Amino acid sequence: MSASLNRPVSIDPISIDSCSSDPVSNGSARRLVIASWVAVAGLFTGCTLPTGILNSRWAMEDPDYATKYSDGAPKSDLAGKAKQAMDARFIKGSNGMFASGGYTYRPESENSLASIDVGVESYLTSYLTGRVSFMGMGNDEDWFTGADAGLRLQTPSRLAPFVGAGVFAGAARETIDASDDGIDNDDDGFIDENREKDKRFSGAFAAIYPEFGTHFWWTPRIRLTSYGRYMIATEGRDADDWMLGFGIAVFNK
Repeated sequence: MSASLNRPVSIDPISIDSCSSDPVSNGSARRLVIASWVAVAGLFTGCTLPTGILNSRWAMEDPDYATKYSDGAPKSDLAGKAKQAMDARFIKGSNGMFASGGYTYRPESENSLASIDVGVESYLTSYLTGRVSFMGMGNDEDWFTGADAGLRLQTPSRLAPFVGAGVFAGAARETIDASDDGIDNDDDGFIDENREKDKRFSGAFAAIYPEFGTHFWWTPRIRLTSYGRYMIATEGRDADDWMLGFGIAVFNK
């Protein structure tokens, strides 16, 4: 999703030197992912079971839904029961905040980064949302920050698969290969050692991405999301990345 860190002259905000595998960095990235997911789940601790477990009219807290299904479908009307159990068209016009944690990897690199994404989202219609957010990613050696924006097209249902597209722009500190730059980067008295590395602040970079995922409305206000993205970097396909994540959002009308 960014320029490449795997090559000496390229920007790579989401991968470290691919000349070697660093178990410490990989382990740290995984721990950061777990910690970010736990932090996101912490927002959810005030809720117990999802609404609608014992009653198909799952969103009676919402005035529009309650008006539409005030009588409810008869017990013998299985189609009507299914409709009111899945209907989420009342979310049109809702606005909210979300937080998510993710895990990013590049197929040609053994290293990865953890991410945290915090932003706002609006239901432009019952089936289309727009969102903007601030994202940070990092591991032991590299980090990047930036802004993210995108659209998602989804079914207006309680369990809602979606597809979407977005763009990311930011900047990074990168770890690069310095084994052939004529400089003693680690101050040990030797120049151009094998696998010698250096760190530097990189300039701006950008990526676009398609994404897919699924929403589930735990309550009429709380929505859980899992997603996958393929980040198409401006530096070429060697710098592309996969991002997998999980998030929670809280909405109000």
